[in-house]
Amino acid sequence: MKEKFKLLNPFSQALMLVIIGVVSFILLSIILNLAYQTAFPELPMNKVNELIESYPIHYMILNFLPLQVGFFLIPGIIYWSLSRLNKSITLKTNSTVYVWSILLFLCAFFLLPFFSEINIEIVQFNFESLLKQKEQSDLQLKKLVGEVGSTSFYVAILTIGLLTGIAEELAFRRFLFHHMFTNTQSLKKALFSSAFIFALLHFNYLQILPLFTFGLVLGMMYYVTGSLIPGIIMHAANNMINVYWLASDNFPEWMEEINLYTTIPATAVLLLLVILYKRKKGNI
Repeated sequence: MKEKFKLLNPFSQALMLVIIGVVSFILLSIILNLAYQTAFPELPMNKVNELIESYPIHYMILNFLPLQVGFFLIPGIIYWSLSRLNKSITLKTNSTVYVWSILLFLCAFFLLPFFSEINIEIVQFNFESLLKQKEQSDLQLKKLVGEVGSTSFYVAILTIGLLTGIAEELAFRRFLFHHMFTNTQSLKKALFSSAFIFALLHFNYLQILPLFTFGLVLGMMYYVTGSLIPGIIMHAANNMINVYWLASDNFPEWMEEINLYTTIPATAVLLLLVILYKRKKGNI
């Protein structure tokens, strides 16, 4: 299969994996729905709101697993297995790049309120509609997650936190970014394209700029380290923290609006990281 895959042009390779993802998503959805209808005939499968409120764990399994496993994880694993013998396309030089990449992610994390404010100004023409959609989505997610310590909370930690971190890093960084960079030899094209698609597929346009920023950062983390592990750890940790904040209904104040005590240090460290990266790359 590996030889046949290599004979395809880059676009056909990507298209094949996207089709595999779509088919896997559909098949997994059908299998899970049939299994649930047989094992739990009392579930209100056609009543979404009732399913969310009364059976949040079942809802997460039925809806999150097909998407994360079928559409993201399976194509990512297949691409990794077909391209793992290729020469590394990443910058990777020494262990200090791991520290650099983690600091980069933390800077982006603490600058989220800043990017969110810019995002709000960009979508001002449709702000009310987008805000309403986000509030409805957050309310639905809060019902699914439940309270801290509940069974649904731990299931959310595993699915929304850990599984999503692994699946999306394999799909967006190991497959999409890697494939684009391998075939274009342009870091900018690969970073911006993969980050844009990453942000777009989250369907949260009130937060599309922060999501795009995270996509850029996670792409750079993969590029400089040559490993998905740092990205998976930070991506999953970010998701888990947000699940906890949602369940506890206790978002920190510095996440709600721009705070100079976090924004200024994060910006300063970010500038330092950019300077170090430029110097390091210039010496390679």
